[in-house]
Amino acid sequence: MQRILGMALLAWLMLAGQAQAGRIVKVGVVLFPPYIVLQQNANGSTLRVELLELMNSFQRDYRFVPVVSGPLRRFHDFDQGMYDLSFYDNLAWGWKDRAVDATKVFLRGGEVYVALARHGRDESYFADLSDKRMIGMRGYHYGFAGFNNDPAFLRERFQMSFTDDNEATLRLLLMERGDVAVVTEAYLAGYLIRNPQDKDRLLISRKKDQPYSHSIIVRRGARPTVDELNLLLDKMQRAGVLKPLWRKYGADAEGNYPDKP
Repeated sequence: MQRILGMALLAWLMLAGQAQAGRIVKVGVVLFPPYIVLQQNANGSTLRVELLELMNSFQRDYRFVPVVSGPLRRFHDFDQGMYDLSFYDNLAWGWKDRAVDATKVFLRGGEVYVALARHGRDESYFADLSDKRMIGMRGYHYGFAGFNNDPAFLRERFQMSFTDDNEATLRLLLMERGDVAVVTEAYLAGYLIRNPQDKDRLLISRKKDQPYSHSIIVRRGARPTVDELNLLLDKMQRAGVLKPLWRKYGADAEGNYPDKP
């Protein structure tokens, strides 16, 4: 009898542990500094999403786990069922032909144009980009190109050079390997803090290539639903757990970035 009770207790503890761990939810993540960054660890490197970590710590119904993808293959991975949610995303970024919905917007910001500062060069330099050699991240959807992320189109139409991160984009610009770089304003703000010597070398546009309205993309029929995620985001907002994260990224308490870095 004691053995049976012991086995029953062990089974209950295992079930309790599984319940506590919550339902596994796969989240597609792509390198997107400063929101999704590459972090070194004992096993090599992995993409870190602090918003995902906060959501895991704030509730126990679900366990959000990252599935690393890439800008050009993320839709293929989604279609193959490798993940059901995509963080820091937007329906306009290639999702219109898929059975997905989006949560409320939880963070606003944008991308800005950056050129080398030259005597007599001002905001008007960014008015016409058709004759500029553009620099940006491979697979990203940019407003100046009508959100067409096809590399062949971008090379032919805008003589575009591609990088895999914002820092490399700025390095190419500083090396004069292009005329105009497109950079996430949140990343640029942090870069200039770390590299103040470059501030006077750069001309930063006042207008944005595109405003960011970040939401979570959700496969229809998946759990958690959009409504569940909206409730979770609302609870986190009211509890004040999002404010420190937004401030870390240089945004105000409501998740809005200033007009200029």
